[in-house]
Amino acid sequence: MRSVETQAAALAALLAAATGAEPRLVSTVDGIRIEADLPEELAPTTHVAILGALAQGARYGHLRTHDGDTVWVEIDKESR
Repeated sequence: MRSVETQAAALAALLAAATGAEPRLVSTVDGIRIEADLPEELAPTTHVAILGALAQGARYGHLRTHDGDTVWVEIDKESR
Protein backbone atom coordinates (compact mmCIF):
# COMPACT_ATOMS: atom_id res chain seq x y z
CA MET A 1 0.00 0.00 0.00
CA ARG A 2 1.31 3.44 -0.91
CA SER A 3 1.68 6.10 1.76
CA VAL A 4 -0.63 9.09 1.78
CA GLU A 5 2.35 11.30 0.89
CA THR A 6 3.20 9.15 -2.15
CA GLN A 7 -0.44 9.20 -3.29
CA ALA A 8 -0.60 12.97 -2.86
CA ALA A 9 2.60 13.48 -4.85
CA ALA A 10 1.28 11.28 -7.65
CA LEU A 11 -2.04 13.14 -7.82
CA ALA A 12 -0.27 16.51 -7.66
CA ALA A 13 1.90 15.45 -10.61
CA LEU A 14 -1.18 14.39 -12.61
CA LEU A 15 -2.93 17.69 -11.90
CA ALA A 16 0.21 19.70 -12.70
CA ALA A 17 0.57 17.94 -16.05
CA ALA A 18 -3.10 18.48 -16.87
CA THR A 19 -3.43 22.10 -15.75
CA GLY A 20 0.04 23.51 -16.31
CA ALA A 21 -0.09 24.97 -12.80
CA GLU A 22 1.73 23.93 -9.63
CA PRO A 23 -0.80 22.34 -7.24
CA ARG A 24 -0.88 23.23 -3.57
CA LEU A 25 -0.71 20.47 -0.94
CA VAL A 26 -2.34 21.16 2.41
CA SER A 27 -2.21 18.84 5.42
CA THR A 28 -5.58 18.25 7.04
CA VAL A 29 -6.62 16.37 10.17
CA ASP A 30 -7.73 13.43 8.01
CA GLY A 31 -5.02 13.43 5.32
CA ILE A 32 -3.83 15.67 2.50
CA ARG A 33 -5.74 18.03 0.23
CA ILE A 34 -4.38 18.88 -3.23
CA GLU A 35 -5.66 22.06 -4.91
CA ALA A 36 -4.99 23.09 -8.51
CA ASP A 37 -6.03 26.23 -10.37
CA LEU A 38 -7.68 25.58 -13.71
CA PRO A 39 -6.81 27.34 -16.96
CA GLU A 40 -9.59 29.43 -18.48
CA GLU A 41 -10.08 27.03 -21.38
CA LEU A 42 -10.04 23.23 -21.00
CA ALA A 43 -9.49 20.94 -23.94
CA PRO A 44 -11.54 17.72 -23.80
CA THR A 45 -8.41 15.64 -23.11
CA THR A 46 -7.42 17.98 -20.28
CA HIS A 47 -10.89 17.72 -18.80
CA VAL A 48 -10.72 13.91 -18.87
CA ALA A 49 -7.23 13.92 -17.28
CA ILE A 50 -8.39 16.19 -14.45
CA LEU A 51 -11.48 14.08 -13.77
CA GLY A 52 -9.34 10.92 -13.75
CA ALA A 53 -7.02 12.43 -11.14
CA LEU A 54 -9.91 13.64 -8.97
CA ALA A 55 -11.58 10.22 -9.06
CA GLN A 56 -8.56 8.70 -7.30
CA GLY A 57 -9.21 10.60 -4.06
CA ALA A 58 -11.61 10.08 -1.18
CA ARG A 59 -13.37 13.39 -1.86
CA TYR A 60 -13.09 16.02 -4.56
CA GLY A 61 -14.70 19.25 -5.64
CA HIS A 62 -14.64 22.42 -7.68
CA LEU A 63 -14.52 26.01 -6.43
CA ARG A 64 -15.45 28.98 -8.61
CA THR A 65 -14.48 32.47 -7.43
CA HIS A 66 -13.98 35.84 -9.09
CA ASP A 67 -10.26 34.94 -9.33
CA GLY A 68 -10.89 31.73 -11.29
CA ASP A 69 -11.64 28.05 -10.89
CA THR A 70 -9.89 25.59 -8.59
CA VAL A 71 -10.32 21.84 -8.25
CA TRP A 72 -9.40 19.93 -5.12
CA VAL A 73 -9.02 16.32 -4.09
CA GLU A 74 -8.46 14.84 -0.63
CA ILE A 75 -6.61 11.67 0.31
CA ASP A 76 -7.31 10.10 3.68
CA LYS A 77 -4.61 8.89 6.04
CA GLU A 78 -4.04 5.17 6.01
CA SER A 79 -6.16 3.07 8.35
CA ARG A 80 -4.58 2.34 11.67
